[in-house]
Amino acid sequence: MRRLVMLTAALLAAATVPVAAQPADVPALVKLIETQPADMDKAAWKEKRREAARKLVASKDKRAVPELVKLVETETFDIIGEIAIEGLGNFGDQSAVPALQKAANDSSRDKSTRELARKALAKLGADAKVTMTPNTGGGTTTGGGTTTGGGTTTGGGTTTGGGTTTGGGTTTGGGTTTGGGTTTGGGTTTGGGTTDTGSGLEGGGGTDGGTTGGSALLGTKPTEGVPAGPPLRDDTIAAYDRLTIAAGTASLAYDTVRKRASFDADLAGRWQKRIEREAMAWGYDVGAHLVGGLVNPEGRATTRGMQLSIDGAGEARFYTGKLYGIGKAAVGFQLNYLSYVDGNDPNNDIKDSRYTADVQGAIGGGFGRVVDVGGAIRVRRLARTLDAARALGKQIDAATSRKLQLAWWALRGERSSYRALVVTVAILREAGILLGEPDAGLSYELLAVLRDSQLFLRPEGLDLQLVVAEGYLIRDAMDPTPLEEGRIEQVILTAGYGKQLADDKAEASGTAFARARLLAPDTQPAPWAIGATGRLKRFAYGDHGDPIGALDVAATVALTNDGSVMGQPAAKSALRIQGEAGFTYWMNQASGLRAAATIAEDAGEIFFGASLQATYGLLDGTFAR
Repeated sequence: MRRLVMLTAALLAAATVPVAAQPADVPALVKLIETQPADMDKAAWKEKRREAARKLVASKDKRAVPELVKLVETETFDIIGEIAIEGLGNFGDQSAVPALQKAANDSSRDKSTRELARKALAKLGADAKVTMTPNTGGGTTTGGGTTTGGGTTTGGGTTTGGGTTTGGGTTTGGGTTTGGGTTTGGGTTTGGGTTDTGSGLEGGGGTDGGTTGGSALLGTKPTEGVPAGPPLRDDTIAAYDRLTIAAGTASLAYDTVRKRASFDADLAGRWQKRIEREAMAWGYDVGAHLVGGLVNPEGRATTRGMQLSIDGAGEARFYTGKLYGIGKAAVGFQLNYLSYVDGNDPNNDIKDSRYTADVQGAIGGGFGRVVDVGGAIRVRRLARTLDAARALGKQIDAATSRKLQLAWWALRGERSSYRALVVTVAILREAGILLGEPDAGLSYELLAVLRDSQLFLRPEGLDLQLVVAEGYLIRDAMDPTPLEEGRIEQVILTAGYGKQLADDKAEASGTAFARARLLAPDTQPAPWAIGATGRLKRFAYGDHGDPIGALDVAATVALTNDGSVMGQPAAKSALRIQGEAGFTYWMNQASGLRAAATIAEDAGEIFFGASLQATYGLLDGTFAR
């Protein structure tokens, strides 16, 4: 009994003796944060990284500060960055102040993240105002890197912790070393921190001063600096500038039996530009379409015909939240020409030319907006490609996305994708997004993203609009039965919708309208019309991201009484139902062939049709935030 009492007392005494906490294995935690284990998938690794960051914060070990600073500087999308920000506020280490100040003033970060950084700075006795810290320790900064605490940065890497690389040491492979101030980025460091860059797809040179070096895969041909692109304001949501020329059916033939030559062609061109900002938006759309033909047999007889159509429209919107006021203007002109020369009787010769012109202005208001998000989709495709190749160091932030898209815009006129690839890699390396050097396979897949022809006019959003329009219709005096002319007033309701689906490989879009004429004279019809079109597209890609083409299916239904009988309003409304299916095969970035088939029922008549259209893109720049 006495032994039992003594054993119990001993156990209780042991239970009350404090057990020394095991110190955190800082190097192992840093390695887990920096490098994804081969046997761990991406989702699991993200959770393990966050857990490792929390352990670094809890360790209170000063060796963890450089890694936490790096997380603050690079992780703008994952919660691990917020873990690091909050943790640095409790370390009491002043070397974290510059990184926290930068985060507190970074407009691309969430408001809650910036506020968290301000609180951390307050704990360190510093304010959020950015202070300039001179680079010390004999280091030389090149390649666009960021130096904190007197470290030396090369090749676009980031050095933290106050260390300086000296004595001819060599850093390779873009690896990351922490806790002692070793420089990363693939450069060779000698003599107290001077870097001689050399490796990487873009030569390891980054974009310091706007210059990229040679390439292990692309040779040593020098390239120009990163182009700036158009000067878009910071509040720009989306923008595009597009010039295209389309050729429909064209033929040239000679009939040896009837000894007759014939020619016909169908050509069109269009220039579209639009800028979407938070408080306003403006844009215009101008196009021309020419259809012509000639039949020229031997002898006197000839037949010539031509139709030229020119149209243009522009608008400006002013937003308050999602509500907006709008002003619009539109013009249209059409010229028809026909010449017939009778081969036997000059009295039967016919020459006829007629024209019509419309001018219209409108004011009104609406809700929402539909924007072209093709530029943002290209950035997302780029991130997915890097992620699949385990080359994505961090998500592409807003600033890098903007820089990439504006560089692509500036290079849109290039026939080759060489510069676009080199510049893209340079920007990604400079931002710390691209891990290591892209091999031949990854380089090919990056080129496929840059050459993706299916990222133009990709709508996203909802737009509802109501306007009152005042127009003036001009008709040729030779037209014996003009349906309408002179002033015309209308009220018009429109709706638009766009949505990207299936990781941007599918798209649903639609438009709808309703219009009615106001104040029509008794001698002219007062037409009304309603209609809607829905479209579904599916984009096809090869095994390595090559754009193959797009399958589209569309359906349209419209009901109207827009017609007249001998100048009087029509007594019967007309219904039109149409279906269309087409496939577009892309030959290069903005050029392709589209074949489509159409079936329609219009006022009791059935129509079948087919079309083949070739499009060549001359200029095409897009941006989406």
